[in-house]
Amino acid sequence: MDELFNQIQKLIAEKLEIDESKITLDSSFRGDLGADSLDTYELVYAIEEELGVSIPDEKANEFETVRDAYNFIKAEKESK
Repeated sequence: MDELFNQIQKLIAEKLEIDESKITLDSSFRGDLGADSLDTYELVYAIEEELGVSIPDEKANEFETVRDAYNFIKAEKESK
């Protein structure tokens, strides 16, 4: 996978205290990774800080899988 996914994967692993190998693009934040709404908020904040992107709350609430977040962040970074 690419560098962006690796960065996102590392942040998710740190915030949710899980092994990076359990995180794939198709992992569901709530179902597979056990994230609750607070975890999701903290994760979005960490991604914004680390990767220099802005994620509106209403958009963050739409993220069901890692792929959803990855695609949005990739598009944001490419538009800069």
